[in-house]
Parts: sequence; C-alpha cells; structure tokens
Amino acid sequence: MLNECNFKTIYRTDTDNISKDLIIPALNNSILYKRGAGFFSLNVLASLADGIIPFIKKGGLIQVITSVKLSESDQQIISHGEDIAKNTIEKLLLDEIKNAILSDQEILSLDLITNLIAAKILRIRIAYLPNGIYHEKVGIFKDTLGNYLCFIGSVNATYNGLYNNAESCSVCMSWSSESTFQDAMAEEKHFDVLWDNKNKKIRVYDIPEAIKLNLFALYKKSTSVDGAIIRQTLPAPHAKELYDYQKQALNEFKKNNFCHFFEMATGTGKTFTAIKCLEYLFKQKGFLSVLILVPQTDLQTQWAESLIDFSEDYRPFLFGGTANAAETSKNFDDFINQSFDYPGSLCIGIAVYDTFFQKLYDKVAKISATTLIIVDEAHNLTPENIKLLPKYEHRLGLSATPTRYAKEETDLILEYFTLGKVPSFKYTIDEAIKNGFLSHYKYYPIFVYLDEDEMKYFTKLSRQVSIQQTKLKENPKDTEAKQLINDLLIKRSSILKKAKNKIQKLEEMLGSEKYDFKNSVIYCGQGKDADTEATLIDTVTRLVSKLGKYSVSQFTSKSIDRHEILKQFESGFYDTLIAIKCFDEGVDVPKLDKIYIMASDAQLRQTIQRRGRVLRKCKETGKSMAYIYDFIVLPPADSSVHTSGTVKSLELRRINEYLRLADNKDEIHNEISDIFPNGNDILEEADELG
Repeated sequence: MLNECNFKTIYRTDTDNISKDLIIPALNNSILYKRGAGFFSLNVLASLADGIIPFIKKGGLIQVITSVKLSESDQQIISHGEDIAKNTIEKLLLDEIKNAILSDQEILSLDLITNLIAAKILRIRIAYLPNGIYHEKVGIFKDTLGNYLCFIGSVNATYNGLYNNAESCSVCMSWSSESTFQDAMAEEKHFDVLWDNKNKKIRVYDIPEAIKLNLFALYKKSTSVDGAIIRQTLPAPHAKELYDYQKQALNEFKKNNFCHFFEMATGTGKTFTAIKCLEYLFKQKGFLSVLILVPQTDLQTQWAESLIDFSEDYRPFLFGGTANAAETSKNFDDFINQSFDYPGSLCIGIAVYDTFFQKLYDKVAKISATTLIIVDEAHNLTPENIKLLPKYEHRLGLSATPTRYAKEETDLILEYFTLGKVPSFKYTIDEAIKNGFLSHYKYYPIFVYLDEDEMKYFTKLSRQVSIQQTKLKENPKDTEAKQLINDLLIKRSSILKKAKNKIQKLEEMLGSEKYDFKNSVIYCGQGKDADTEATLIDTVTRLVSKLGKYSVSQFTSKSIDRHEILKQFESGFYDTLIAIKCFDEGVDVPKLDKIYIMASDAQLRQTIQRRGRVLRKCKETGKSMAYIYDFIVLPPADSSVHTSGTVKSLELRRINEYLRLADNKDEIHNEISDIFPNGNDILEEADELG
C-alpha cells in the first residue's frame, strides 16, 4: 500500500531520481494513476514499464490529460469557435509520437503502452485553450485502501522532464494529516472536472480510435495485453553491438591505417559498421573531422538519423539535400570553424554528391584536424569525381556492388579507399541470407509478351546496333559509332520497359486473390503510356488506386518529401509505393516484404540493389520471407529464332541472379524450362553458385 512506502515531501532531479524513487514505487502500490502534464511523450511511459507492469496486473487504470504543442497558426484556427478542428489536433499529436527518438528497448516497451491504449487501460485525453496552452504538472495515485499520494511541481511527463532537466515537485500524502488528505482530494476533484470536460475554460477531447490504430502500426504489436506483458518482462536486449563479420571489417580498417572499402550486401549494416569505425578512430585520435558523401537526400537523412541515434554528440552538419543554399553555406562555415585538432573535438558533415562536387570540394583543404572521409554508394563515383576527392589521411568507401562498366574505373575507386594495399572487405548476400542476417525470399517471374509492332521496332533497332558494332570493330576509335550504339541500346531497352502488355498483366494481378500489394513497392519505367499519353507511373498509380483496396503514394525524384512518405509507409498509412529508380539505392524500409518489378535495367547492380531493399529483416513485423515478382518480357511466339534469343538474353541475367538464391527455385523449374531452352543450365548454375 502507498502508506507503507517511505516517500519524501520534496523531490529534485539534481539529487533524486524521480522516476525510480517516486513514480515507479507509487505505481507498484496503486490501482489508479491520474496524470496532468503540459507536455507528454510516449518514451517516458516506456521508461516507467517496471512500475506499470505490476500496476496493470492488479487491474490498474491510468488517465492522462495533456496538451499538444500548437503553433500560433494552429491556435488561431482553434480560436475560431468551440467546434474544434479535431483532425488538426490528431495530426499534431501523431507528429509528436512519430518524432520521438527511441532506443530498441524503449520501442519494446512501447509495445506494452500501445496495447494498454487499445485495451483502454491507459486513457489519454487532450486539453486545450483557445489562446494558451494547458500547462499543469500534477500526478495523483490511489491504492485499494483509499490512500492518496499527490505530487505537484515543474515535472512534465517527458523524458527530459524526468531525467535531463532541473525540475522539482512537492508531495502530499493523504495518510499524513487531515489537511493533506483534503489537498489530495481537491487535486483529484480538479482532475476529474477536467477529465469529464466540465471546466469552463479548458476543453478536453478523447484521442480518436484512428490515433490508436496508428500507434499499432507505428510500433511493434502483440495480440493481447498479456502477450505484451510477457515480452516486456523478458531480459532487456544488450545495446547494439557489432556482429562478428562487422568486427572483422573494423579490424581490417584498423590494420590498413584506417583506410578501406566495405563491399557488404545491402541490409547487412554498412552504415552502423562505418559509424563504429568512426567512433574507434575518434577515440584513438582524441579529435576528428569527418566528411560523409551520399548520392541522394534520402541517404543523407538516414545517415543523420543513424548518427544521432548512435549519440547526440554525433549530430552532423548537412550540406545540400535537406539543407537549402543559405543553410548549406552557414553549416559549412560552422563545420570548417569547428574542425580543429583540440582534445575532444568531433565534427561531422554530410554532403550530397552534387553539392560537394559542384560547390565544396575546393574548400575542404581548410580543415586542419585529423580527417576521415566516408563515401556511401561509392560505385557512383566517376573518374572525374575521384580526382576531386580530398586526399584525407583516412578513408572508407561503402557499396554492395562497387563494380562499374569498365574494370579500370572500379580499380580507381578501390585504390582511392584502400590505397592499393588491400582488397576490399566482402560480406556477400549469400552469406547474409545463410547466416540469418537477411530474409529468405521467393522469386516469381511474371511473363508478358511484346506485340507485333513492338517486336518489329525491337528488331529494327537490333539490326542498327549490329551495323554500328561492325563499324566499331573496323575502327575502335569511332566515337560517333560508340554514341550511336549507346543511343540505340537505350531505345531498345525502353521497348522492354514500356511493353504495353505489362499494364494489362498488372490489372489482371490486381484483380486476383493470388497477389497481395500491401507492404509492397511497384517499380515501373519512365516515360508515357503509348495508349493514354499519361506517364507510366501515373497509369500504374491509377490502376492500384482504382481498386480501392490499397492506399498508394508515388516515390520519385519529384516527390516533395520522400522521407515523410517512407515514414508513412512504415506506419501503415500507405500500403503500396509506386517508384522509379530513386528507390533503388540506400532506402531503408525493413517493413517492405514484396517488390513488383515492371521495369528493370540490364545492370546487375540494380538487380542486386532492389533485392537488397526487400530482404532487410523487420523486428516489428517478424518478417522471415520476402517475395519478388519480376515482369519478364518475351517475344511473340512466332518471332524468328535470332531475334527471339536477343529479347530473352536481355532478361536472362536478371532471372539467373534472382533465381540462384531463391527458396523456390526448384518449384519453378518447369516454368523456366518451357520458355528458355537452356533453363536447366540456369538452374544448374544457380545450384553451383548458391
């Protein structure tokens, strides 16, 4: 019981642990907890799990009244009348939830919190004032004997409020005296008036069921409150550490004077391994300036989040990407000014390729501290780019597929990072799947056929390619022939990417119960649909949306906030993303479990990158199997043998790569054999390689 505990009358965060000394013991001995706080966050509830679990086992009830941090414009909207724009409040609260920075253990705890909300054991209501903000900080506990404990002070229901800020609270206990009993009763009465929405100045609203459902999508779900409690009481996982293969990569980085190239399969933790390399070098040197280059904005954002999640001290400066020109200029000046070799100095900047190579490369020489450059997706580097890279003392390149078209270009990349002293460190997708670091997958070729007009045009282009190749053999320096061959190959490839029957096949699949497009990405080609003049991506988006079964968003280089789209996809707001190439590299979406490839390049790199997107493990969904549906273009049945072989050969390499590691490669043996005369050879090669 509450009266059996040894509570103090005043707690201060500089001398007391308010969570451990006051709130958790009070929860352990109560059946009712009422909390009013101007600011609240779910991660603080997660940190109280040790008290909440026994509390709810006794049938406890938690009631929370809090405000949402409203901007001035939102306050003005609300002040227009008593009929509140509830959707605005819901969105703001959801933003608060989404923006919480949580450790793995806190997310695990939030599984419990989510289920408590769903079971109405934890009830949260939102208070607001038209021209102000609800800003009280009060907590009331009650036990089975009717004892009350009430605390009032400056402590908000946030992590900072309990653990970081300088805060205090006073405690009154009903069993101490008649006056303290009356004080506690008065606080509970005030809380209940608010809760019942009977206060004339402050309005209080329930959080709608839609918010609860979004909580379930945002965080790991259990099927019941009991299930969540069981998992919550399991031993806490250790802080994230390197796996053995990542430790090996770090050791090789150390041995080569902190210069290396990590050729690691997509989804095997290149970013985390690189951050651990950064950390080790910083500890060895005592000061460090780090420049990280990434090819696109999505990767810049993910790197920034990963660094901050690793440590608040690793918060980076951003150049380009999400930072506009003025912000980039200021950030880079600050980055230069802070890059000095004094003890404890750590300065990290993240630049997108375009910004660095166009505006910043000639300025980095000003940095005087020990320096490290990390280049992600380094296979994108051209020989011209490499010439502009700073000759930093320490270097680290990252890519799942560093091979470029020309071997000499690949060698240039690897030599820059390894100094030509060691081969790249490799951890293959074969090893990652075998050792359980990536999901297994099943591969399903979806066969579609060119129509007669498409086939005629394909044949015409193939002949023109052949003519130019003959010219090039006679004169290897014929640059005009080289350029013409390249242009012809692009046109020919476009025929396969935009084959008309792909749209018809997709429509059939959408109407079939055999295929599920939830948690999926559809890769489609660029350009327009020949029949409708609409872009292909718009046509595909319309088809999926028209079904009314899936919520859809496009994900392209023109999407205004791709990072937010990914968050909404992860939260379950979107079921299906329609993407072009920008989803190929660096995008980390563990929840994704199906990809539909309507258009693909002949590059093996793209095949590997796309597979890597869908094989990432996902703790929240427990994903153990992924699915790849690949639209394979075939010639009409009556096409000539020569041309037929040309079409098929353009698809064979991709089929072979996807097939060799697929769990179901034996199941589709007959399907492949019927269409490709050398199907047995493909499967034999897959067995040898896999």
